[in-house]
Amino acid sequence: AQLVKQLSAAVGSGKYDWPTSLLRRMWESLLALREGRRRSPAHEARWLNLLGFSLRPGYGLAVDDWRVAETWRHVNNKLAFGGASKSEALILWRRIAGGLSPGQQLSIAEPMIASLRAAHSILVHGKQSRGEPMYAMHESEEAWRLLGSLELLDTQLKLQIGNMLIDLYGKRRYSKVRNAMVWCLGRLGQRQPLYGPLNSILPAKTAAAWCQVVADWNRSDATQRLMFQMAAMQMARMTGDRYRDLEKEPRESILKWLEETAAPEHYRELVSQGGQLDSEEQASVFGEALPKGFRIRETS
Repeated sequence: AQLVKQLSAAVGSGKYDWPTSLLRRMWESLLALREGRRRSPAHEARWLNLLGFSLRPGYGLAVDDWRVAETWRHVNNKLAFGGASKSEALILWRRIAGGLSPGQQLSIAEPMIASLRAAHSILVHGKQSRGEPMYAMHESEEAWRLLGSLELLDTQLKLQIGNMLIDLYGKRRYSKVRNAMVWCLGRLGQRQPLYGPLNSILPAKTAAAWCQVVADWNRSDATQRLMFQMAAMQMARMTGDRYRDLEKEPRESILKWLEETAAPEHYRELVSQGGQLDSEEQASVFGEALPKGFRIRETS
């Protein structure tokens, strides 16, 4: 439990100030010590958490592709304590999603999507589904955030996830994970991928419709309102590509809503004029602060 604090004391700085070179050396040590995770659920949870933290965002340094492949080999379907470690495994995959292959992303997503379809069948259509879902999507914020981070999923699959998410959002069962659902929808409908190819982007008409849904969901709470604004900004953001950009009327409608809800000025600029996310915005879209000195070069 004290490991991160002890490491911070040894390094002389907080964990978000550790340089990427040091993080990758930590990853090497963690992998070498991997058998120690079997001592207890707490050991495995801490090991998974630090392994993903030290390898985020899964690319950017030499041989990161090998590091991700080794992580996959030693973690995927090989948890020592199963359910007790599941949440930390989801966080790990979200953190290094940019280094995973399309097949690996689909393999991770399939059990979560099965759970989502089961819940949608029961709660929306009143039909009993077969079997027990592997993930309790109404309980796991991390499952939603991971789904939104898998940019290499097929666009039709993303469309299904987003539409089911919208149908389930208002259900009381999902009240505790709504922020994560909004975050997920923003990533699914984004106009500018963090690492995926341009053919991973959903149609502009879909993004426009989802933007309106997000605006309709808007709440009065300031913290939650910022989450709604960030999701809408990602889906309405100007890129200069007529195939990705929203048409004038829906974009202006979202821009007006951002102004009415006092969204950050840069959010409004990104929707009206385009541009690059600043470091704080990148951290919000990625899900946490990036390694010190690391900046994601968005696909353009």
